[in-house]
Amino acid sequence: MGKQDTIEKILKCAMSLFSQKGYTLTTTKEIAKEAGVSEMTVFRHFESKKNLFEKVFNEYVFLPNIKFIFENNLEWDLEKDLLKISHIYQDILSKNKKIILMELKNKELTSELSSPLFKFPIEFKKLLIEYFYKMKEKDNIKYDPEIIAINFLSSNFGIFISFLMVDNLTDDIDMEVSISSFVSVFTKGITS
Repeated sequence: MGKQDTIEKILKCAMSLFSQKGYTLTTTKEIAKEAGVSEMTVFRHFESKKNLFEKVFNEYVFLPNIKFIFENNLEWDLEKDLLKISHIYQDILSKNKKIILMELKNKELTSELSSPLFKFPIEFKKLLIEYFYKMKEKDNIKYDPEIIAINFLSSNFGIFISFLMVDNLTDDIDMEVSISSFVSVFTKGITS
């Protein structure tokens, strides 16, 4: 097995175990065994369990999907783009809710601002700010792109958390309707 294949195998096994057992209960020994490598190999490639977790989070959970949308799939129609971005963001969050809940519960990880849960919104925010600046140059928005990006991210994450954790609040509301309504209201708000 080549170096890249070994890294991929370790990452996939780590993702599976972190999702099932959580960060604290998953050991590097278990990851190594599942990947068919020695524990020393895990440390040689990632140095620590925390680094391995961060790599898993970044490689498989968020960044590839978000970067894809900004690189190739924008229509430069504010409402359509924000709807598309919201759907992809909600889809990513939904597919990875176990690992996100695990990270929210893990004091060892969430006590540091270097946690992947905090790093991702920073990277996502940069992409959004760049998009909103371009839209402002076209006179499509009226407010500070950084403030708009923060509000867009916060609102989307709030929708996710509401549907994930507050069942009685969202029982009679469809996620699709919630996202569409949010994007419509948000778009009107930043263009007036």
